[in-house]
Amino acid sequence: MFNINLKRFLIYNSRKLFTKKPNYVNDSKFEFVNSLRKNGFYKKKEFSKNNILANEIITQFEKIPNIELQNICKENKNNFERYGYRSIITNLFDEKLLYEYANQRIFIENFEQYFGLKPKVRLISVWIDYPTGNKEIDSQIFHRDYDDVFLTKTFLCLTNINYDNGPFQFIPKSHIAPWDKQLDTLHNNPTFMTAEKGDLYMADTNGFHRGTKLKKNFRCLLNVHYVSERPMTGFP
Repeated sequence: MFNINLKRFLIYNSRKLFTKKPNYVNDSKFEFVNSLRKNGFYKKKEFSKNNILANEIITQFEKIPNIELQNICKENKNNFERYGYRSIITNLFDEKLLYEYANQRIFIENFEQYFGLKPKVRLISVWIDYPTGNKEIDSQIFHRDYDDVFLTKTFLCLTNINYDNGPFQFIPKSHIAPWDKQLDTLHNNPTFMTAEKGDLYMADTNGFHRGTKLKKNFRCLLNVHYVSERPMTGFP
């Protein structure tokens, strides 16, 4: 019992109990759902190749002068505040395009099947992360998100991501019992989400995850949060 977050256990299970369960038989009809249900994450290589809106966003990103991105990194490399390793650059993108991207049928229909209810977009944000001189902090340490019982986050890679520039890590199956506080009770090696520009990955971040600390260069991601209509942390 000492390894259990009792409040989270009660909230999670009561919400699940009083929400209509998905028809699990249909999971195989939806591209993302089987992997999300089983492992807590899914990766789609070359997502932007066949997704017009994702491709348009990457095209917009490629028009941002590299020197502008480098300057953002330089200006903040000695920032030791919370999330000092990250700057939000959403304002450099077309707001309508981001909204249309986040609300595509492929996302809404997959997450409706996964949740068993209609998902809502809680947040759309574009990040640039860069190396800093401090130790691992905040989201660079394994943690669970508390946005909602019903929660998935998608990440469209706007840059290549390797072991040096902060790949996402997820502990498989750790989303199944999100009240378990102990990493070492899960007996799973974390999965590294290295990726190429245009790849998409997603996770039920009720599971243990982190973005690893960058060693060099920078990474840029478009992040979208999907929740129920009553997220535990509300809407921004």
